[in-house]
Amino acid sequence: MDDFVITYDLKNGDPPPYGPFIEEAEREGLLYVWRGANQVHRLPNTTVWGRFEDIAAARSAFDKALRRTSRRLGYAINLEKRMTVQADDISVRSDVAKAPVAKWIGSSKFETARLHQLNDPDFAY
Repeated sequence: MDDFVITYDLKNGDPPPYGPFIEEAEREGLLYVWRGANQVHRLPNTTVWGRFEDIAAARSAFDKALRRTSRRLGYAINLEKRMTVQADDISVRSDVAKAPVAKWIGSSKFETARLHQLNDPDFAY
């Protein structure tokens, strides 16, 4: 499995799709919190990452989250832009970063990021 980063733009609607999309994306294995070597970082807005077998699986997870969000909100969300890349070597700088909290350290970098995203108020969406 490899790390993939997806940046995207959604057309705003009523209600706005961003919060519900992030909830559905997390269910598909896409997070907005990155676990680096020594810190947990909040990624830039409209950027998520996950661990997948290949780029097609990463895009599929994103598309599934988008479809589920559209059903949930009751309107078709327009995906304006998307870029999906394999993250062989990534450097993240964020104004929201800190050392991982012991009670939210998981069995992998992904699980640590996920636990911080779901529980740590410093990373609330």
